[in-house]
Amino acid sequence: MNREVSKWDDNESHQHSLLALHLLDQFDDFKVSIKHMADFGCGKGYDLEFWANMHEWDEAGNPGPKLNFNCVGFDLNAESNTVNRHNIKYKNHDFNKDNVIWSVPFDVVWCHNLMQHIYSPVEFLGRVNRAMSTGSMLYLCVPSTVSVYQNRFQNYTPSQNYNTFTVSQILYLLALNGFDVNDFYLKKEKYTDIIEVLTYKEREPLPYNTSWYEIADMNIVNDNIKEIILKNNILSDQGLVTKWLDGVTYDYRWHN
Repeated sequence: MNREVSKWDDNESHQHSLLALHLLDQFDDFKVSIKHMADFGCGKGYDLEFWANMHEWDEAGNPGPKLNFNCVGFDLNAESNTVNRHNIKYKNHDFNKDNVIWSVPFDVVWCHNLMQHIYSPVEFLGRVNRAMSTGSMLYLCVPSTVSVYQNRFQNYTPSQNYNTFTVSQILYLLALNGFDVNDFYLKKEKYTDIIEVLTYKEREPLPYNTSWYEIADMNIVNDNIKEIILKNNILSDQGLVTKWLDGVTYDYRWHN
């Protein structure tokens, strides 16, 4: 899959999602704790179908009964592109205008390849926070349209993409909006334009003018992030070390 994230169709986006979904599918203790999950920017519902069909695994690695937790997909034209069934519902939703209104908080929010289309990511993540219960999981996949390839600086801005992201910016947005930036998972492979992060709702959002130094002083970031902030009074991608669900470590000291 070599095309820019912003140019993926629904099938290409789903093929990328499967890399993380198959890793999460290995954690039965996590899956059985889910009652309600949402896919924000669900497209044709391919990722949501995967969630809706999750099941436990027995000791021999064979599939057990389906878990059948409630799944809701939100997108601009979700109701016309998809069909409801027993544990899946689709809702038309404009994330640039509407608040998510649901009768119960979500235990999982899946948000793959959406946030570059959001006018205000910081306010969007605040709304995501309010749609979740404390301890719930958030997955984000966003494009990073600034990179270095073969020693050349690259930057591009596709149509209807209102934001570009860096690793440090994503962490700042998450910290401001009450998500865990102490114990989290984050992946950006070298020379790619994809950032993935998996974290959890920890608390209510902070005031949006809260500085990195104030965040570090609250002791809500890990030692690696705090060291960079105290040294530079900002968070830079260079110096960060993160881990992903498969145990691979990403060292951004030598990363583009």
